[in-house]
This record gives sequence, C-alpha cells and structure tokens, in this order.
Amino acid sequence: IMIIIDHPWQESFNHALLDAFVEELKKNHHKIDVLDLKKDGFDPRMTAEELALYGEGKFLDPKVGEYQQRIMQADHLVFLFPIWWQVMPATLKGFLDKVLLHNWAFVDAKPQPIGKLTHIQGATVITTSGVSNGYYSFVYHNALKSTFLKGTLRFCGITNARWVNFGKVGEVSQETRCKWVNEVRGIARRLTDIPPVMYK
Repeated sequence: IMIIIDHPWQESFNHALLDAFVEELKKNHHKIDVLDLKKDGFDPRMTAEELALYGEGKFLDPKVGEYQQRIMQADHLVFLFPIWWQVMPATLKGFLDKVLLHNWAFVDAKPQPIGKLTHIQGATVITTSGVSNGYYSFVYHNALKSTFLKGTLRFCGITNARWVNFGKVGEVSQETRCKWVNEVRGIARRLTDIPPVMYK
C-alpha cells in the first residue's frame, strides 16, 4: 500500500490522519510505503527540457523514475491532502504532471487513451477542506471527482476508487476531529474490502 501525502506542516490534521492510517495498517501487517512529497523535497515544476521529453515518456528528474518504480510495486494507492482552490496542492499536481507519463501511465489510442496502471487494485483519496461537503458539492460540483478520480486515476486505468472529505476542518471541535481519526482508522481496516466504484 503506497500512501502519498502532500501537506507542508508536519503538525497538521492531515498528518494526524496519516499517522492513524499507518498505525492501523501496521496492525494488519500490510507492507506500507509512505511518500511525503514535501519531506522528500520533490520539485513539482515542469521545465521546458522535461516537457520536450514528455511525448516520449522520458524524464530528467531521477525522483520520477524512483516514484514510478514504487508505484509499480503497489497494489493500492492512498492520497492524503488538503483541498486548496478546489483541487490538490501544487506539489501533488506537479507529481501527477511529471510522474504519470505518456507511455508509462497511459498510451494513446482511439477512440480514447488507454490507462496502463491496471495493476493497481484500487485507490483511496482522503482530503480536508475549509468549506463543508455540502457547499463543495453544490457550488463546486465536487470538482475533485472530475479532475482527480475521473480525469487522472480513471484515465490511467485505476477505476476502483473511494474518496472521503472532511469539511470545515478549521472550525470543527476536537471531538469531531477524534471522530474523523477513528473513521480513517476504519477505512484502513476495511481497505481490502472497499467495493469498487466505477466512474463512467
């Protein structure tokens, strides 16, 4: 199980959720690979030189090759991050841009590209947001669902995905936060039993 987290503050609620998730997985003896993008010093910027190689599925940043190898060894991907400006933070966006390369994560085909990461049995996306779930759904139409779950994961062949968001994270009580931590522990315990959610 590969967990990818993007949050700059180690004392954040996102990291508390990460700790709880990992602790629960260890109880069930899962093999865990945690990638903290900020801690790892990943540079999300796409240079002109890198873009010139994109069409060939090549890269210059050695971390890209390392991350690709780690993804290839994973059965399940977990993404943990705050929703900023209705989508993921810049470092995770750059990770997707630079790592999910043409001819590696997908190939061109007609009538539509074909995802190649079909060895991934599923993905779990855990997010936090400053607005409520209802507001995010009504006003922004659950933007992350179309941009990330459909437009990225499904595009690359990962069709079994689950997303849970904890809204108004800056305003809720400590009791609510504890409840959410326990909910994340439950997700970790049930990880292998998550039913597939097919996004069409």
